[in-house]
Amino acid sequence: ILPHITRRDQLAYLTTIKTRFDDVDGAGIVYYPQYFHLYHAAFEDFLIQLTYHPEFISTKQLGFPTVAIHSNFTATLVYCDTASILQSKKLVETLSCFYYSIRHKRDGKLCFEADVTTLFMSLETMKSVPITDEFCNLFERYMGS
Repeated sequence: ILPHITRRDQLAYLTTIKTRFDDVDGAGIVYYPQYFHLYHAAFEDFLIQLTYHPEFISTKQLGFPTVAIHSNFTATLVYCDTASILQSKKLVETLSCFYYSIRHKRDGKLCFEADVTTLFMSLETMKSVPITDEFCNLFERYMGS
């Protein structure tokens, strides 16, 4: 099992997402690739709160492509469950290290967790670039420190 975030140099954002019909398989259980979709939806929700999405991608020409994922599945979600998704992040020069945990909202049971490493990348050059102070400040303001 992956460690939970406890260090003060990491930032956190919490959201909830209801599982939908297109998230589940024939047995009514959330199909495993959909957990990746759920954490990505939480990331996009966070960017929208920053008022950076889609402007962030289209105007600033900056993105966060994923370069590595380590994940564990520990319990199931089913159709119409509400998932609480915790996104924690540590900014490290050009890399962003995210930790996601997806839990049942009703009882807090851990269903999925993942460590996700992304690059901060220029979409013009398709090369990694340093994370800007502007973006670091936005993360700190919206996620707390």
